Amino acid sequence: MMDLAAGGVTVYSTARSSIRRDVPDHLGTLLEVAGWAEEAGYRGALIYSDNTSVDSLMAAQAAIANTERFVPLVAIQPIDLSPFSLARSVSSLAHLYGRRIDINFVSGGFSRDLAVQGDTLAHDPRYDRLTEYATIVKKLLTGGMVNFAGEYYNFRRARLTAPVPHELLPTAYVSGSSPACLQAGEALGVTQLSFPLLPEDHVGPDVRKNEFGRGISVGIIARDDSAEAWRLAHERFPADPEGAARMKLLLDAGTSSWQPQLASVPIADEAPGETYWLVPFRYHHTFCPYLVGSHDEVARALKTYLEGGIRTFVLDIPREADDLWHARIAIERAVAAMDGAAGAAPHAA
Repeated sequence: MMDLAAGGVTVYSTARSSIRRDVPDHLGTLLEVAGWAEEAGYRGALIYSDNTSVDSLMAAQAAIANTERFVPLVAIQPIDLSPFSLARSVSSLAHLYGRRIDINFVSGGFSRDLAVQGDTLAHDPRYDRLTEYATIVKKLLTGGMVNFAGEYYNFRRARLTAPVPHELLPTAYVSGSSPACLQAGEALGVTQLSFPLLPEDHVGPDVRKNEFGRGISVGIIARDDSAEAWRLAHERFPADPEGAARMKLLLDAGTSSWQPQLASVPIADEAPGETYWLVPFRYHHTFCPYLVGSHDEVARALKTYLEGGIRTFVLDIPREADDLWHARIAIERAVAAMDGAAGAAPHAA
């Protein structure tokens, strides 16, 4: 198995955390994906946060307690808990288990979730608040005394009694695709996670890139044979008119910039020869595009993303363990192709 981290590439899966009536064993569902990710050599998995989910930090603790190396990538929304509470939780997990979590800072969420908590901030100010929030968390985690007077937070002589050991400090990300998110990511010095447009739209000198790194949330269905990959894709994500209607309602009520961006991508539901597939998003099955095809076909699309500076991949919720293994094959081939091109460059010059 290739050491992806040594090549500067980080891969997470995503764990289902919504509380659903048709899932009687929420802990078992969470630990199943955590185990799959750990066995496949992924860094960990995203544990998202919304008003229908179990608490993301409690889920992270459960995952840590039942795995050996798994790193939860915990989605954190500022209105859910204070910066001090988050820093104390990260510190507690580090000292209780000797393990780390990573943090995905998110500025907003579904409009209905924001409304019930009385959050009326507009899109761009939410990123201003997030920047203040993450700045305070970072200072607390590294043991500093925080004196901070901002527009959204005020702290005086705040300090953790047990700062996080350096080797267990979280890797942090900020989620979004807007200019406000880009500005927040660069102000914080962290990688920006977004939902990807077509691979070719991420390369070129005119593409504005976060200087601290870029990552994408994407689904992958790859198999040895392209036809088998597409059979699975159509079986799992049918073009359901009711789903399209639900997605239209979500777009009409949305507060994010990435949803309209994906919805406007000019690609047909079925585009022969195209690996990038938007049906899972368009018909409200999930919130990200998919890459579908043989290992080599998916690897070519991934290589284009790598050429555009993408180094972190957060894969959609897997249906079975094989999904993660096959995705890893495609990712490894893309990384190997990049390494090969780099190695060949001096001879071609």
